[in-house]
Amino acid sequence: MKRFQHALMAAWAAAFLGASATAMAKETIVIGDVSWEASHAVSNVLKVIIESRLGADVKIIPADQAAIFAAMDKGDGSIDVHPELWLPAQADRHAKFVAAGSKETVLVNDKPYTGSDGLFVPGFVQDKYGVKSVQQLADPKIAKLFDTDGSGKGSYWPGAPGWNGTNIELMRAKGYGYDKTMKPFIVSDAVMRAELAKAVSAQKPFVLYFWEPEGLFKKFDLRKLEQPAHNESCHKMVQPQEAPDWQDKARIACASPASTIHVAYSKSLHKRAPKVAQFLKQVSFDVPTMNEWILRITDKTDPAALAKEWVAANPDKVNAWLAGVK
Repeated sequence: MKRFQHALMAAWAAAFLGASATAMAKETIVIGDVSWEASHAVSNVLKVIIESRLGADVKIIPADQAAIFAAMDKGDGSIDVHPELWLPAQADRHAKFVAAGSKETVLVNDKPYTGSDGLFVPGFVQDKYGVKSVQQLADPKIAKLFDTDGSGKGSYWPGAPGWNGTNIELMRAKGYGYDKTMKPFIVSDAVMRAELAKAVSAQKPFVLYFWEPEGLFKKFDLRKLEQPAHNESCHKMVQPQEAPDWQDKARIACASPASTIHVAYSKSLHKRAPKVAQFLKQVSFDVPTMNEWILRITDKTDPAALAKEWVAANPDKVNAWLAGVK
């Protein structure tokens, strides 16, 4: 009889401990971190808040766009969150997994922030020489301000070798006519940054293609040159891989469309981790903050340390993202 009682008590204890362990088990949220600094920053900020305020564990793993979307679509927890979904750059995947009438297995936050690209000059170029619009680059007198080799033509950076955006900027020069007054120098991003730093230090005019958010805007006083707003009728791009005569078919004489940048997450989180899903729906970022984060990470600040510091210093913003999360 005693042997039976001991066995029964042991069974009850095992069942109780097993149930307690199950109750205490934490959901693990996996963030797929793509390769740029903004993604590193957002991933780590999300991790700090989810772990400290929502009781889940977070893993950050490097992954490419295709892998992140495939995993979020499956909803198996292999990857749950995409920290930086850029549109229209990822419009095809948005149409497949997010848009109404699609598979609708991936959701996005309510308030994306807006990024943009264009041609930029250091602030002193505007203040001293009055260069404020892209069209002015077609004026030989203005273009000569950017002359770096004594040729009488200006130089500008349209982007790095191999970028689709570089081809767009070459067609923009043709569309506005400054292909006749300005020469592109197509070098790596790293080389361009070094040249920009030297030009700003020497107060020499410099014009470059770039996008925001980016750390350069926090480091230097870069100002965007004005141009007509985006319209499909004046922004028709054809890439070299699409047609051998792409330069004859492309026409760009206005701004590129603005980008919207979302946090995306698997719909499965609403069942597996509803508090985390509600938080991700409500989180929002802004360009000035992103510019600062990117610059600090570029300057070798550890993203995890940056995230802890920022979350501790911004309780009101964090609490707003968690409003109503119970």
